[in-house]
Amino acid sequence: MLEPVFLQLLNMSFTASIVIGMVLAVRIILQKVPKVFSYLLWSVVLFRLICPYSFESIYSLLPTNANPISKDILYMQSPITNTGIGVINHSVNAILPAATPQTSANPLQILLVIFSHIWLLGIGAMLVYSLIAHFRLKKELMNATLYRDNIFISSRIDTAFVMGIFHPKIYLPTNLNSTERSYILLHEQTHIRRLDHIFKLLSFLALCIHWFNPFVWAAFFLSSKDMEMSCDEAVIKRLGDDVKKDYSASLLTLATGRRIVSGTPLAFGEGDTKGRIKNVLNYRKPGFWAVSVSVLAITFVVIGLITSPKDLPGGFAGVNATILKIDKINQTITVKGIDTNSPIGDNCIVSWREADLQTVNNKEEPIILSIDDFSVGDHVSLFIGEIQESYPTRANATTIQLEPKETLVTAYPIKDLWNARTKYVGDNSAVGKLIGLLPVPMGMQYDHFELQTSSSPYKVTLVYSVPTELFPDYSYESSAASDTFRANALFLLALIENADEIQVTLTDGSQEIEFTNGREWADNAVEGEVADYGQSLEKLQKLIHYIGSDITDEAAPPTIQK
Repeated sequence: MLEPVFLQLLNMSFTASIVIGMVLAVRIILQKVPKVFSYLLWSVVLFRLICPYSFESIYSLLPTNANPISKDILYMQSPITNTGIGVINHSVNAILPAATPQTSANPLQILLVIFSHIWLLGIGAMLVYSLIAHFRLKKELMNATLYRDNIFISSRIDTAFVMGIFHPKIYLPTNLNSTERSYILLHEQTHIRRLDHIFKLLSFLALCIHWFNPFVWAAFFLSSKDMEMSCDEAVIKRLGDDVKKDYSASLLTLATGRRIVSGTPLAFGEGDTKGRIKNVLNYRKPGFWAVSVSVLAITFVVIGLITSPKDLPGGFAGVNATILKIDKINQTITVKGIDTNSPIGDNCIVSWREADLQTVNNKEEPIILSIDDFSVGDHVSLFIGEIQESYPTRANATTIQLEPKETLVTAYPIKDLWNARTKYVGDNSAVGKLIGLLPVPMGMQYDHFELQTSSSPYKVTLVYSVPTELFPDYSYESSAASDTFRANALFLLALIENADEIQVTLTDGSQEIEFTNGREWADNAVEGEVADYGQSLEKLQKLIHYIGSDITDEAAPPTIQK
């Protein structure tokens, strides 16, 4: 099918655009450096434009992986791009059409069919135009006279150029005197010796393939400019500075009439006479150290641009996450890592189409699950085979374990919590750090906390914002979020020595729900003193055994305030 090929091309074109932008920036820095270094940088752009594969390296300078547009985007209910650049992601994703139940096909699929065929028409138009221009030029050169070797002279042309691939020929106009001819001839022979006629053809083919990308057009013309200037410098370096004025005069002689070779990939002539003369007159042979530093800098830039960012290593076993979104059409889930410094971050799209099985770990024998067995808010452990380092991250899971509710304890960074313990409710900094380490139930957002320290009971209040449409879901004691609130209360009462009560307030701006859990309740829940569990890291670790058990039995029911 044409669409996947077009998607791959878009990936290559996007990555190449970033590389072009970086080359342009480096090119400005290298204004005083011989143009051969700038010309070398364009080879990286050419590689990115025509090669669908790339190498991975930790030294890559690119902010995105090699395939920012997923091959599965055609089948996503909510298509997204993954460029690694937040502004571009936001702008592009906002205009991508989403699939709707009323349509029989994803609108994006229809658009890609249309765009891919327009792309082919554009390639065909450019190739047809270039072939017509080539045959016209060959017709003009039928009466060219052989000068010597592969050099021809014609009265029908006004500029010198190289034509051909395997056996390139040099064509010179008749209006050159012997001195000018020797300079221009040396220039054209340098082109052939450096295989510029091959690179020019490849560049033109890349332009035909990526004709829709304005960055590629800019790269094509600027790389041609750097090619000519570097060739001029090679001639001056060989003949010496004394020929600068005469060489510049020969360029002026060729300053007219290069339209005859425009659009002809198998023949290219000279252009930008003013810029080339200025560059020739300003050229100075660089010293050893200048060349050495330039070579090192260019090598670093080439490696950084020719390689793609290295994906995070696979094999992350037991990465803990909660489900934010489920896409049944594409068999993907969007999850949030709940461990400190989780490798999947706070927004990761997980696919397991090639996974052997999905298991539930509280069964004696693993069972195969379908995506229908998962729900938003579920806790899962992921065994990751590959993670793409971008935002949002994408991961391929070799196994997905759906965890029972009591394993939510893995959301608590025990060591960090114990290090943040405090004796007093009034220790604003420590209490705030503790609260920041606690998990927040799905569907709500942490807002702020309040402390009551003036009189007993000493209380910590955590305030969360909840959308109005979801507010009724939290108005009963057995709501899914209440389990998290009770677990959080146990840890806070164990780690804040003089805290008497932990209150959670949910609000949508016009109404509130309050959950309150006190020290007496916590002591009953652990059948002892909950404060004992805050005395050491080992004891705090044991507190997790009470999470998800019968700690809810004696908890106070929520109160609703209008």
